[in-house]
Amino acid sequence: MLEPNYSKASAHYRALALSGQTESANPHALVAMLYEELLLCIDVLTLRAKREAVLTDDEQAHRARGIVVALRAGLDFESGGELAHTLDGLYAALAAELEEKLTAADPIGFSELRAGVEPIASAWKAIAGN
Repeated sequence: MLEPNYSKASAHYRALALSGQTESANPHALVAMLYEELLLCIDVLTLRAKREAVLTDDEQAHRARGIVVALRAGLDFESGGELAHTLDGLYAALAAELEEKLTAADPIGFSELRAGVEPIASAWKAIAGN
């Protein structure tokens, strides 16, 4: 008997939902969505760190890296001024911290990383009006 692949189906439907949301979202809402996705990646990596010693090549690791790159790429240094530079420094530190956690694959380390990202994600969600 064939076993359904719920994980792939769930990912597909989530991608479709996100596609619809991004088409109508304002810039602040897009940043909030990136943070929500980053938190989901960290959650998955936390669970996988309990079973694996190194996560540098994990699919969620690549996704998390891509999100941090997208956050940095979206910064407008001309209009954003000092805030954009502060966020750039924050994202650089986040990228370095992520790599450290991926190499160590320590669930506690990922929980600490999530605890640092969560307040920022909440702030962007509030700014976006969600």
